[in-house]
Amino acid sequence: MKLTGKIKKWFNPNTKEYWDNLYLSETEIGKIRQDKSVLRLVPLLENKKNILDFGCGTGGNVKLLSQQLSGKNFYLLDHSTKVLEFAENIYLKKKDDNGNCFHYFTDLSEINRTKFDAIISIQVLEHITDYSVVLNSFWELLEENGIMIISVPVRGWLDSNREHVNKFTVKSMLNILSEYSEWVQISPRTYSKRSGRLTTAFFYIIKEGNPLK
Repeated sequence: MKLTGKIKKWFNPNTKEYWDNLYLSETEIGKIRQDKSVLRLVPLLENKKNILDFGCGTGGNVKLLSQQLSGKNFYLLDHSTKVLEFAENIYLKKKDDNGNCFHYFTDLSEINRTKFDAIISIQVLEHITDYSVVLNSFWELLEENGIMIISVPVRGWLDSNREHVNKFTVKSMLNILSEYSEWVQISPRTYSKRSGRLTTAFFYIIKEGNPLK
């Protein structure tokens, strides 16, 4: 690898290969990433039919939601083919006993004919350099009265995780999402056990038929 390539990889390690290797090592030891805070979002999703999880990882959050919801179409998207193979063949498969169906994709362009009642993205935008392009795509894919739910770390420059190429705060996220909706809701939130400071937060907005500003 050339020196410039090594430098880029150090400052932004979020390559497909990086996540393939990371998830492969985690699934081999039975580690499934889940954020149990998503269970508090179940009431927001009960009347939604088509739900996209962007950056789904091993599908741990979809698993939590699908155990509480029924008759949904879950669309799982991740650029790691390894993790999607794991979810489709071992962990979630294509259907469950609650009548939920699971569909797997590696790129938004593969599903651009589908409109969604809900789009969730849990701890993903901090890994994506041009997150505004992703948010614009979400908004275009969202049905009227659909809900977009975003969770990110909100520690700003106190966030020292090398994987996080974006450093968000509550204020910056409010500014970003207010470009799409006048009403930006925040819930739930998690706090550091050691410092008591706010570490992550969920933000959600509803598409009310207003055009993108």
